[in-house]
Amino acid sequence: MNEFSSDSHHIRSAVPSDIPVLLEMIRELAEFEELSHLFEASESDYHESLFGDRPAAEALIGEVRGEVAGYAIFFTTFSTFVGKPGIWLEDLYVRPVHRGIGLGKALLRTVGRIALSRGAGRYEWTVLDWNEKAIELYERAGGEILPEWRIVRMDRERLRSLVES
Repeated sequence: MNEFSSDSHHIRSAVPSDIPVLLEMIRELAEFEELSHLFEASESDYHESLFGDRPAAEALIGEVRGEVAGYAIFFTTFSTFVGKPGIWLEDLYVRPVHRGIGLGKALLRTVGRIALSRGAGRYEWTVLDWNEKAIELYERAGGEILPEWRIVRMDRERLRSLVES
């Protein structure tokens, strides 16, 4: 990924030494979303998933004046309807002290640039229905909230149950 800078912030690809601060911010996001009880990932999980032999996702780091201020994690999907790959934005987070300076939109835009450069036909993500500030950001950026869709999830235990049934 090419690095992206403005007067107020800098966005770059994550490197393995970012894992501790990335994990810290992911915990902050889990707390903000009131989902800390579901958080179980470790540094080794992120090392394997982001930098292992078969990376499952990619991460961008947003910095403000040299300080890590936010991140985005994304991965490739596929749309059967469009017949092209897509990009799924798993997380977009900016630390509260750095909100309001455009870093969130810059991270969103940078992942979008990556999506276009890879021929993506879609760029998708979820947002909690009570997170009004994020919804406003996404709609201002041109995102469409799809109220008719619901997320279906199987945790590891349910997945095992499905496979073993």
